[in-house]
Amino acid sequence: MSLFTMDIFWGKSFSPARLALPFGTLLLASTVLSEPVLAQDVRPTDAAIPSSTGGDLIIVTARRRDENLQSVPVSITAVGAETLEDFRIQNLDNLQSMDPSFSVSASSGRPNSPVYSLRGIRPTEAIYGQDPTVAIYLADVVLSPAQGSNLGFYDLANVQILKGPQGTLFGRNTVGGAVLLTPRKPGDELAVNGMVGLGSYGLFETELGVDIPLADTLRLRVAGRTIDGGNYQTNVAPGPNFGMKLGGQESRSVRATLVGELSPAVTNTIIGMYDRNFTPGRGSTLQAVNPAHSVATLYPGILAALVRAQNRPNTDIESDLVQRDNVEAWGVINTFEAEISDDVTVKLIGAYREVDTNIVFDLDATSIPQILTSEQRASLNHGSVEAQILGTSFDGRLDWVAGLYYYAESGFENSPGAFFGRLIQQNGTVANESYSAFAQGSFKLTPDLNITAGGRLNRDKKGLTISQTLNNALCLLQVDNGSGGLARLPLSECEVDLSESFSQPTGTLSADYQISPNTLIYLAGRLGYRSGGFNLRASQPVQYEPFQQETVMDIEFGAKSDWNVGTVEMRTNLAVFYQKYDDIQRTVAVVNSVGAPASAVINAAAANVFGIELQQTIRPIDNLTLRLNYAFNKPKYESWVDPATGGDLSSTPFYFTPEHSGNAMVTYEQPLGGNMGELKFGFNAAYTGDIWISALQTSASIAQHPEAIRPLLRQESYWLLDANVGWQNIMNSNLDLLLYVKNMTDAEYKIGGLQLYTGASGFIGAAFGQPRTFGAQLRFEY
Repeated sequence: MSLFTMDIFWGKSFSPARLALPFGTLLLASTVLSEPVLAQDVRPTDAAIPSSTGGDLIIVTARRRDENLQSVPVSITAVGAETLEDFRIQNLDNLQSMDPSFSVSASSGRPNSPVYSLRGIRPTEAIYGQDPTVAIYLADVVLSPAQGSNLGFYDLANVQILKGPQGTLFGRNTVGGAVLLTPRKPGDELAVNGMVGLGSYGLFETELGVDIPLADTLRLRVAGRTIDGGNYQTNVAPGPNFGMKLGGQESRSVRATLVGELSPAVTNTIIGMYDRNFTPGRGSTLQAVNPAHSVATLYPGILAALVRAQNRPNTDIESDLVQRDNVEAWGVINTFEAEISDDVTVKLIGAYREVDTNIVFDLDATSIPQILTSEQRASLNHGSVEAQILGTSFDGRLDWVAGLYYYAESGFENSPGAFFGRLIQQNGTVANESYSAFAQGSFKLTPDLNITAGGRLNRDKKGLTISQTLNNALCLLQVDNGSGGLARLPLSECEVDLSESFSQPTGTLSADYQISPNTLIYLAGRLGYRSGGFNLRASQPVQYEPFQQETVMDIEFGAKSDWNVGTVEMRTNLAVFYQKYDDIQRTVAVVNSVGAPASAVINAAAANVFGIELQQTIRPIDNLTLRLNYAFNKPKYESWVDPATGGDLSSTPFYFTPEHSGNAMVTYEQPLGGNMGELKFGFNAAYTGDIWISALQTSASIAQHPEAIRPLLRQESYWLLDANVGWQNIMNSNLDLLLYVKNMTDAEYKIGGLQLYTGASGFIGAAFGQPRTFGAQLRFEY
């Protein structure tokens, strides 16, 4: 129940000025390197660029070089700019409707703190000091923490979802996978594109991008986005907050990209960005109250609140607070590329980013003051430097890449919260560093058979200082008293310092064979690593111990094929995988010394995950395309012993992991006669099977719930149906009109919540996804 900010450390105190050294090195290098370099805007496209069978040629960068999607022995979903725009994919939450293996969940009241999952590999929550399992990269730079990672989701050339451990070329703890966001690069000519949109619940949005050629060798692109409104929830609790709207946002974003050809051999790209997202948060709905819990006797009004909640729409909520979920971030990325010979290229990437958050949310979902509320003020700074050298050797038979990577983050979190009228103050500061060296090569044994091998050596240093007080008068941190018991620290010394280092070699080994010009099969094995760390909410000696690193080792068999049935073009990509998941980091619900909700992070032994993924594209005619995606995911704990009781917890379900999921997308284009333009239709149906949303529950705690309550810990299977229709090049102009509907059946589905029915709070609350929304966008391009 905390977040925090960090002053970045670079060995010692870090500041943006510390990046002057790597950035200066990049510019100095441009004076000594003089061979030509290829500058390419790598973007999976939705346009049909024929391959040998007429299928789309999609360029991806999963192996840090430009390659055809169909020739890469990695399971990838690539979504181009056109699909992102037509289906209004404006954040990573929306992206899960495009890939059934990818899922996003969120805490109650915290839409800007998403938790990402791929193939069932998911952290319990998004919290500073605990690394994610799926890393988000913008322009090859990791966006850390998860808070605010949605902010850069505009003016993109493509999105690539790399599935499975990516612990060789992407080193930031990517045991589940990586999501790569590629911004659009400046064009060679002066150009303007933009959008104005209106939608349900008072939504108003704009987007603008401008390409400015400053010189023959210097190009600039400036892009921005605004979003206002969309508040689909109303606070119906009597009192000063009656009628207050929630669920929408006020968002402001701008990104500038400057590409300079410093010489025929050297290209330098600088990206500066600022993003701000102020929201009134998301209200949650009270679903159950434990009548045997003290909450029902201390606050009898909560039972009446439950009755009201069960007899009204989920868009009507109760809260005694003015909620908010605000995040603000800025950053800079510098990428230097130089081709020092026909076969060798050097790339240096330096980045710095600051993220500030301010959150207030009402976890009890009632208008009763101070049952369970939380406020979080946090700031995190992080910087990184990566040096890569890429080359081709042995007459083009060996493609290789090697590099060094350094990452540092620091910051603080201040989290005051009310629990049954008592003020609990949690504070934490972190200082983390990560070092790694990596290399990978692909060698052609024959023209059709390739072997790929790579390795990475990782070392992480984690530091955490924690503090907890009650009513600003009593320290809640306990230490050994020297006699086998516990003693509280005095208020003046209420602080515990923790530090630990973790290291792990990771790597990949694969073989791929081109059995025909249009069919590739591959077998790959990979090992990924997620660093250990400390529990920010710890208050006792047993909780001060670090939780250890976790690893995922997988074996994946895949096939990628473009083929025809008569005149019908087909593309079939299949992946079958088995993952060995060891020393899993799991957060479980506990209570602290005064009975308030708390958590412990433990390593939950081992699990295995078996899965199948199918991506099928069918193009019966040139202007009609059908895309089918299906994912089967079967995770199971091999062993998990409760460290407190010795009980067997191996039957605990994997939360937010459906066994079956998929989506079907249809797009159709129809040219109009007489220079009228073109009509374009799109429809997407996304299916999510039954999931457990009880992120802090184990099989033992689930069994303590009455049978009638257990369904509230789950979300039944549901469909989300989206559709759009567009009129492009209206009357032979540069204007396009798009009409869309999201969640057209108005499905109700839970995306998170607090389930402590048998725990500290005695109730269950749920956060629900957005209801049906409509909208229109007018786009222009000159």
